[in-house]
Amino acid sequence: MFSELMDLVHPVLDRFCPEAQSLLLNGLNSVNCLRLFKMSLYIFSMAVLSLVFMLVFGTWWDGSAPFKIHVASLFAILAVLLSAMLMIAVYPILTTRITNGQKKKELDNITWGRDVSANLATPAAVLDGYNLVFANKAFLNELGMSGMSDQIIGMPLTNIVHPGDHLNLAKFIAGNTHHQQQSETITLRILCYDGTTLPVQMALSPLREDGSSNYSLLQFSSASSSLSQTTHLGDQSDYHLLIDRIEQIVFHVNANGDFIFLNPSWEYLLDHAIKDSLNKPLISFVHPEDRPMVEARISSLTLGKRASCHLQTRLIAKNGNSFWVELRAKATSSHKGERTSVIGTMTDINRMKTTEASLRANRRSLSTLLSNIPGMVYRCKNDRNWSFEFASDGCLEVTGYEPYEMVNAPNFSFVQIIHPDDRQLAWESVQQCVSSQKKFQLVYRLITRSGQVKWVWEQGKGVYSSAGELLALEGFITDLANEGDVDSMMAFQALFSENSLNQR
Repeated sequence: MFSELMDLVHPVLDRFCPEAQSLLLNGLNSVNCLRLFKMSLYIFSMAVLSLVFMLVFGTWWDGSAPFKIHVASLFAILAVLLSAMLMIAVYPILTTRITNGQKKKELDNITWGRDVSANLATPAAVLDGYNLVFANKAFLNELGMSGMSDQIIGMPLTNIVHPGDHLNLAKFIAGNTHHQQQSETITLRILCYDGTTLPVQMALSPLREDGSSNYSLLQFSSASSSLSQTTHLGDQSDYHLLIDRIEQIVFHVNANGDFIFLNPSWEYLLDHAIKDSLNKPLISFVHPEDRPMVEARISSLTLGKRASCHLQTRLIAKNGNSFWVELRAKATSSHKGERTSVIGTMTDINRMKTTEASLRANRRSLSTLLSNIPGMVYRCKNDRNWSFEFASDGCLEVTGYEPYEMVNAPNFSFVQIIHPDDRQLAWESVQQCVSSQKKFQLVYRLITRSGQVKWVWEQGKGVYSSAGELLALEGFITDLANEGDVDSMMAFQALFSENSLNQR
């Protein structure tokens, strides 16, 4: 019946009202919800008027009236009924076309917004009021939600904004909607998937400047990235000169660990051009063996897990050589758990490390030499026990005791392992030479750990401070047990004792 009615209506519209037909066929895109409400009100009013007309007509209907009156009344009733049927038939079409037009317009806005944001290299998203309806890859990557768009689409923007910034966000969006133009940027903290927060500079632009759409384009960039552009350091020539002249490398990396500032010392020490090093990860210049440690420390700073770090690491110079530096870094944000940039210094310690390596090599050579000497080298205090501070490995062969049993051992006394008949003589001889700051030589007997008596020869001297204060005794003891007979050893002892007495 509806199709037949429309077949009757179309010729009438074609002949008498082509503008209405064109409006109807094009979906009435310019009609809004207010007109739909008015149309509904018209139909309701027409129905009420028709009912009233029929009731009034029934009260004054007179069968004796002329035939023309009856015909005129009949035509009036038919006109009212036809108009009501026409409006009832056209109303659903108008409603559907207008609704479809609005949906199509909304879809066009969303599609346009998706196309724009998807082609942006910076994080961007499309908002329907407060709700996210699309987010590009860069947006998801910043949140740590790559490939997880289904978990973020449809949620309110407030779900990814720090609760402390919700009020500022509401004012920002309200101001943007009121002015219907691109607003100034605002600094907010967004919540990342791993629980950290990232300070960003956010901008919001309506998709339609005429205010006919509730959709807007959201864009943001890391606040640490823009810091290098907005910093006042470059505007203050004194500070700029200081940073340029300082010998230490001064650096600034963003929340992703990429360099965003380097002073000239970077190029001077490592020969890497600054312009070629910026926007590259700090970790790419670190020696491969040190990268896991450095990466862990810098990541803990950028993720807000710690406030500062201090370590020694090797950097790779342009010529491929490794270069030792002392790295001190600190997070720019004081909020725990907030993703942040990092500033710090690198101090040249390459020469110090080279010297340390040389000293270690010398120590190893000296240790090897002392281990091969047939005797023991020692350092001890000049107390009644001659408490040892150092003893070479040869002490085991001479005394039967291990070095760890003699050095800094409160229960061990070297004097106690000297033969009782030689203790007093040995003590007096050493003290006589030390008091005159001369070397001492003596022969005496030791009682080893196993109880064996050994003749030993000792030579040493005192170690003094610049003020002449005795600090310690240093010397060498060797085994004479297999050198000649006992009478010869007694003669040697008498000879050394006589020399000591002559030196008084």
